[in-house]
Amino acid sequence: MPLSSTSVLQKPRFGLLARLLLAAAILAIETLLISGLIQSPALDTLTGAAKLTHDIQHWVFRFAIAYAGSFAILLYLRGSGNAGVAALSNEAPVRIAWLLVHAALLAPFALLSSLLYRGGAVPFPLLSLGWHACGLAAALALFAGIAPLRFWVHAVRQTGALPVYSLLPAAGAMLVFKLSQLLWAPAAAITFRLVSMVLRPLIPSLRTDASTLTLITDNFAVQVSEMCSGLEGVGLMLAFCTAWLWYFRREYVFPRALIIVPIAVLLIFLLNTVRIAALVLMGDAGYEKIATVGFHSQAGWIAFNLAAFGVAYVAKRSTWLNRTAPLPDAGVHDATAAYLMPLLAILAAGMITHAASGGFDFLYPLRIVCAAAALWAYRRSYGNMNWGFSWRGVLTGVAIFGVWSACAHVVTSPAAMPDDLARLSGSARAAWIGCRAAAAIITVPIAEELAYRGFLMRRIGSAEFDSVALQSVRWPAIAISAVVFGLMHGSLWLPGIVAGIAYGAVAVKTGKLGESVAAHATTNTLVAIQVLLFDQWQLW
Repeated sequence: MPLSSTSVLQKPRFGLLARLLLAAAILAIETLLISGLIQSPALDTLTGAAKLTHDIQHWVFRFAIAYAGSFAILLYLRGSGNAGVAALSNEAPVRIAWLLVHAALLAPFALLSSLLYRGGAVPFPLLSLGWHACGLAAALALFAGIAPLRFWVHAVRQTGALPVYSLLPAAGAMLVFKLSQLLWAPAAAITFRLVSMVLRPLIPSLRTDASTLTLITDNFAVQVSEMCSGLEGVGLMLAFCTAWLWYFRREYVFPRALIIVPIAVLLIFLLNTVRIAALVLMGDAGYEKIATVGFHSQAGWIAFNLAAFGVAYVAKRSTWLNRTAPLPDAGVHDATAAYLMPLLAILAAGMITHAASGGFDFLYPLRIVCAAAALWAYRRSYGNMNWGFSWRGVLTGVAIFGVWSACAHVVTSPAAMPDDLARLSGSARAAWIGCRAAAAIITVPIAEELAYRGFLMRRIGSAEFDSVALQSVRWPAIAISAVVFGLMHGSLWLPGIVAGIAYGAVAVKTGKLGESVAAHATTNTLVAIQVLLFDQWQLW
């Protein structure tokens, strides 16, 4: 059945979990901004009460993140609450006055943050007391703005002992994190030995130094540091498998489905060995720049994505593991894939081209090819979507371009055309620029709007997202999807969030995904003009 943005209205609820996620997103952004004020070289020389306070803050912050995640998962697993909580969540108003109080408290909190560990005339205990009091007051004001006190009291009562139960997995996560630090060195040593075994038949002259975990060839040398031990990939794979099995828990046959976890962990650990061996072979062959710049930074993510996709694909289609595994000729329609695959194709192509580059991404045109292929593969799924647009989308795109340019002027430094691109012949340079502009103006807006506005913004409100009309999406879903969209834009995350809110709002206002695509394409077109006419290559 084709996807439709004008399907039967399904009103998403702004329930307890949605309010918690919104509060978490706001606190995460503010913490990211204010933490930059606290970071200072002086932190390395702290002593006494200041050092103790900083260490406690460090671990309490980590525990808070683990506890929030634990509580959210357990809350979702048991359901978002009874009918009383659901009804109250729909009635509970968002109070702007308290949100303004929260915003006002951020100013003194930021000031105290910048002074906390820098010394000065004000005694540290007094600064610390003021800092903690101000931060607590700001957090309470935020929650008071998102919902009245009676809502939170009722919600906590309805969760029963869940807040207490959430302490156990959170404490376990902290313990595992601490214990995992003890495994870095042994894991690096095992990886070193495995890579040596792989390379000896291929490079007979290979020399190894077990004391420093260094692999040495006639032309290249690599040290297997603790960061290259493969444990990061193991941690990511454990998190992925846990989330995958939990999300699809009704589809899998337990306990046999748990075999997925050790297989996936072993696979990613072995792929890390292959990654380091390939790095050595590449450097020894004379491609040192590509090995150390592109391949080193991207190969780990490529390996993880391949392993995760492979494990998920096999597990999803295995009739031994999955109760709902389709027959080979079942032809099951997957709405989620139709919305996400074009963006995933762009991201995957980007990882591959970065890994194969020595700095400048000559193979960037591969992204537009992959995106176009994904869009073509799912073209029948987009037949009933409303791609129409009007002056609203174009005007929104122009406004966002102004915000984007202003923010980019502050957080980025001017940059001219990359030297590697300038050294190309005129025709080759024009072809690369043409592909880069076409991707920015055509494939990227379509792929990102399908993923963030078409899928995520509606998925927040309902698992059956493709039956949710855009007009029924509420502002928390717009805000949360905008935050995710903004964080994907690196240092320009703030204008990215603003853009996400604007694109989402115009799509919801008009009920047309085409409006957000037009807005996005207009912004990117103006950015491309600014890059090419005014030599502002930092924007690309």
